Amino acid sequence: MKLSEIKLHEATENIRLRNIYNRISKSKYLMNPVIAGRQDNDLILLDGANRYGSLEEIGCRLILAQVLNYRDRSLKLDKWNHLVYDFHLDRLITFSQKNNIDFKKVSHSQGSEILRNKFHYLMASDIYDDHNIILKLSANFDEMIKQLDSITKLYFRHFQFDRSECDIKFSDLKKFTRRKGTLIEFPYFQKHHIVSIANNGYRLPAGISRHRIVNRVLHVKYEIKKLYSDRNIVQKQNELKQLLTDKIDKNKVRQYQESVIVFDE
Repeated sequence: MKLSEIKLHEATENIRLRNIYNRISKSKYLMNPVIAGRQDNDLILLDGANRYGSLEEIGCRLILAQVLNYRDRSLKLDKWNHLVYDFHLDRLITFSQKNNIDFKKVSHSQGSEILRNKFHYLMASDIYDDHNIILKLSANFDEMIKQLDSITKLYFRHFQFDRSECDIKFSDLKKFTRRKGTLIEFPYFQKHHIVSIANNGYRLPAGISRHRIVNRVLHVKYEIKKLYSDRNIVQKQNELKQLLTDKIDKNKVRQYQESVIVFDE
């Protein structure tokens, strides 16, 4: 489909974008399609913003996409938290004071309860000293997105960080991490928030939204040169359908239900 058909809801992550751009620009093939969710007339990119950005940068007008029904209940919206290394809570406290954002100290269990039951909040926790603060973000949705962007800019490009699954116990995170740092826990977004962001032209900071995809398609191996022109798109769609059908007929498709640990991402 055309890149222009898909609406974005999140920004790209500069380091990942650069790495993926370098890989795609030197490759003959696109291995993995992006994931898009269709809701009424909206087609929203759910996963693959860096692949999307890389293809756009090298001049492609088409993109390979796995399109899912965004209303399907099996398609779950979750979130990532950010574990920012060598980042002290004082930086976030100073930022909050300068920007008139209310905050208070809480226990981690108290802060978690607030996050579960109230939307416009963010929690930051020192994983070594067990100091936690909860920030009350703006009740105005657009303003809250801007605040999240400003908060992540405090450490994007300046500090190393990892995405952390939100269902990992805080006690386990403290136990197994090998470096000092601060865990940033974001609000729980709903699907209608993602649709609103995509339609209003805003961007969530990279690496916050996480869509849990059932039967994610990988390793289609499609020639990138076919993505440069959007002419003959119906013919290309039919050729793709035949390519996938041939793989199925030749027993070259595998479906895995087990969880997988990958070391080379």
